[in-house]
Amino acid sequence: MGLFLFYPLFSPIFGDSSFYRARVLEELVKEDEDVALLQTIPGIGAIGAATIRAFTDDISRYSSAKKYSAYAGLVPWVQISDKTAHYGHITKRGPIELRTAFVQAVMGMVRLQKKTEAYRIMSKYREMKKYKGSGKSIVAAARKMSTIVYAILTTREPFDPVKMAFSKKYSDMQSAAFKAGMTG
Repeated sequence: MGLFLFYPLFSPIFGDSSFYRARVLEELVKEDEDVALLQTIPGIGAIGAATIRAFTDDISRYSSAKKYSAYAGLVPWVQISDKTAHYGHITKRGPIELRTAFVQAVMGMVRLQKKTEAYRIMSKYREMKKYKGSGKSIVAAARKMSTIVYAILTTREPFDPVKMAFSKKYSDMQSAAFKAGMTG
């Protein structure tokens, strides 16, 4: 019933065809467990979850979250020569619809700021936005969102906001590890 509530809003714009497309989509994903799991993530609705599900298919095809992110085209282009590594823009390999769904999921989290402001992904987004700009920050958060989706689909557990909460202990450990890496 969820998507049908929006019919009066979209029918003047798109005509009756959007109503039928929404109805068909809702019927297709009605009993899909993966779509239901994905919809537990704040910012991902029925269309985003169905898109991610359609282009991901079987999550066991990917041996790690990094490989899943690479499939989505959300990892940086890397050129390594001898001892020099050059990092560029994202590769954009893989389905554009999947990348778009991840970006839209992040934008949904940004819109739900009151609910998601304590999440680590959002604090990193806000911090990065200060010096890298909004576009690069959203893409970086979309890559992180792909790792969250990978974890949810492999563990078969719904989204847990407690795991996303920013904690001082985690921040201190991360800072100490970074400093140790810089001096060593």
